[in-house]
Amino acid sequence: MKKIFAAFGFLLFLLLNIPFVMAQTDSPLMGQSMNGSTGLYSIPSGRIGWEDNGNFGLDLGYRAVINNNEGIAHIPALTISLLRWAEISAAFDFQPAINYEEENHKNDDLLLGFKVKLPSNINNPKNPAIALGGNIQIINITNDGNFGYNAFQPYLAITYAGTFFNMNAETTVVFGKTFYTGGPRNNSDIDFGMGFDLILFPDVFRDTVHWIIDFSNFSYGDNSWPNHLVHRTGPAWYRGILNSGFRIDLSSFPSLGKYKFLMDFVFNDLFDAGARSFTIGTVIGFSQG
Repeated sequence: MKKIFAAFGFLLFLLLNIPFVMAQTDSPLMGQSMNGSTGLYSIPSGRIGWEDNGNFGLDLGYRAVINNNEGIAHIPALTISLLRWAEISAAFDFQPAINYEEENHKNDDLLLGFKVKLPSNINNPKNPAIALGGNIQIINITNDGNFGYNAFQPYLAITYAGTFFNMNAETTVVFGKTFYTGGPRNNSDIDFGMGFDLILFPDVFRDTVHWIIDFSNFSYGDNSWPNHLVHRTGPAWYRGILNSGFRIDLSSFPSLGKYKFLMDFVFNDLFDAGARSFTIGTVIGFSQG
């Protein structure tokens, strides 16, 4: 953990001392959430992965969710953007095995997603970006016991631009509903999430350093890490989940401007002891057409 913080501090030191080689742009940052959909950390946004630079885009991501008490989950993900208005995504959540009732049980999840962007801001980019999407989650897919189930989450995501102390920012609000098959009972709960993407100190870092914070009553997966295998034991089930951290956009360097190259340093579930974790990740992407 100390090595991670040291590496992050060194990266910020470099950015602080070479701002003159960065190019500032007005394009929003289309990062990848932890389940593969374009968004913040837990929540999707109203944008898709590639909106301005080609009819086909591919983003490849990897994240490690580190919990000192429970272990490390590994999440490789991909996002495919199509025709600048749609995307499909997939992620596999490799979680540590759980000892439950004196037996070790596999605890991995398959997370699939889709999203369609509505034409709300075609004529005026200052209008909110709005998307309709959904997640299909196959929970405990490799478990050979009775702990597997499926979760389906349709949602509406709205993202709009603004400023905060003269720093450009985007706000995202998400409304949705989760339905279950294979075990958990359906209920009348409504999914809600809200988050901010703030370009931090643009006079120093230009568009490179983003501070992101999101809060929701759902996480990147219905049984996200850390959990205790069974339904409603992931961190979002207790009091919701607050994530905060930095997204470093290395694509702001001219030599990487044709690609997407992001690094995430995230503090997960900051308010809840035991579930409090740290995530480090990266996303590499390109577009064509």
